[in-house]
Amino acid sequence: MQQTTSGDTAIAARLAEIRDIAADLFSVEPEEVEAAESFVNDLDADSLLAIELLSQLEKLYDIHIPEGDVPRMVNLRATYELVAEIAGW
Repeated sequence: MQQTTSGDTAIAARLAEIRDIAADLFSVEPEEVEAAESFVNDLDADSLLAIELLSQLEKLYDIHIPEGDVPRMVNLRATYELVAEIAGW
């Protein structure tokens, strides 16, 4: 049996938060956000939804995500990695 570290738990919790925000914004189920390789191609997200996602993540985590980084937010993992990089996790 593999033990989970507190770091793994924090990552999972933050991924779930981002997933749930994206699911709400994109009007899809959280599982669809997890499975999507591309928010645009798989979930029909557009640039306005991407900016709204950016805004909600900034508020939640008290960070600033430059609008130029929006293209990096292609899926759940990439979005988490961008937020983690900016937040210093």
